[in-house]
Amino acid sequence: MRANIEDRYGELSPDAARLLRLLGLVPPDDVGPGAAAVLADLPPSRARDLLRELAARELLSESDAGRYRLPGPVRDLARRLAERDEPPAEREAALRRALDHHLAGTGDLAQARALLDRERWTEAADALTERLDAARAGGDARTTLRIRHDLGRALVRSGDVDRALELLRPLPDAFAALPDPDRRGRAEALTSLGEAYLGASRPVTAINLFGQALDIMRTEHAVEQQGDAFVHLADAAHLRGDPAAEGAALERAVELYASVPSPKAARTAERRAALTA
Repeated sequence: MRANIEDRYGELSPDAARLLRLLGLVPPDDVGPGAAAVLADLPPSRARDLLRELAARELLSESDAGRYRLPGPVRDLARRLAERDEPPAEREAALRRALDHHLAGTGDLAQARALLDRERWTEAADALTERLDAARAGGDARTTLRIRHDLGRALVRSGDVDRALELLRPLPDAFAALPDPDRRGRAEALTSLGEAYLGASRPVTAINLFGQALDIMRTEHAVEQQGDAFVHLADAAHLRGDPAAEGAALERAVELYASVPSPKAARTAERRAALTA
């Protein structure tokens, strides 16, 4: 599957390839020509043409008239390519444009997720709390679960572990119970719940959750996310005081990252080497 996506990517025009890479950096929402134009710093008419080119190559799926979404495997590849091929300053500028665009809007879900992507955890939690209240009142089930998951992530990173656990515990089963079960959503919720349990100093529970997420990512052929799961397992082993297990998990993560390849391989290898230094 990955080779097929990479072949289609190689057939793109340079501008379309760049837009795809930049789309991999932002939260996984539907995107229209306006948001794509801001992200890539292009006129909306040009962005519309590029979105159509990406859809014609089946690298985007059209969700509504004029709006598009990256399928999961394409998003994974786009993010890796952006980290590899886009200079850090270019990535930072694109994210800043996207954030400024959302902040200039109406305080909607896109703004909250932009704050989350920028690691502004407390601000993101406040904005997502408002959006969750609105979604519960009239949103669809999948959107409500996604907002709840994003809020849980923000709370874990801002240190409010108890509230994060309350929000995240029901989510894996809830994603699985949707009429069209969301396996990726379930895996992401399991991972975030595991991180919350790490924050609560409960590494054994976290290991079980990371293992379940890893099993899903294997069936989804999501190689980089498998590497992420092993890094989380290494974090749990570290908390348990088990350097052998930590090293083994990091070694497997490096192998997976290198096979993609992902720039995470070098960072993870440095951490692995530090264990024996």
